[in-house]
Amino acid sequence: MLPPGFTFQPSDQELVVYLCEWIHHMPLSCNAVEEADVYSQEPEALLRGRERAYFFTTLRTSSSGLRVQRQAGNGTWMLNTSKTGTPVNVVCDNGDEVTVGHKRNLSFYLGKVKKCTGFVMDEYLLFAPPYDNNGTKDQKVLCVIRQSPQAINNAAKRKREASSLSEIS
Repeated sequence: MLPPGFTFQPSDQELVVYLCEWIHHMPLSCNAVEEADVYSQEPEALLRGRERAYFFTTLRTSSSGLRVQRQAGNGTWMLNTSKTGTPVNVVCDNGDEVTVGHKRNLSFYLGKVKKCTGFVMDEYLLFAPPYDNNGTKDQKVLCVIRQSPQAINNAAKRKREASSLSEIS
């Protein structure tokens, strides 16, 4: 939990540093990033009323280890290739401009018809070496989940519909 008045607005480079600290079990320089299984529940449950939240998590892979499983509750996180094309490199600008990780942009879709919910996520991961994942098969990532205006409107609409249904009953 953050102290009152504290605003957490890290750069992409700072988020990669936090991820590196978490992977290597180093003391975290900030407690604004929670550890959670992002792929076990829908984003609305993870955000708990916040507009944006930061999470450390582990990507789930298929039994072959080749595909990432991004199903969450009744929906799926899907890569936004139209918006960002390929993953964006995160560069540490210490004079050498070394690429230390990359960022993927995803959107959350509900159901089999893949209805866009307006929830979006940036997923940060480290490059190896020297920034490895301790030799594990499962990739450790840092996720930033946020609500777009569409998600906020959809949530308000669902709340109104639920209250009108309870009044009818």
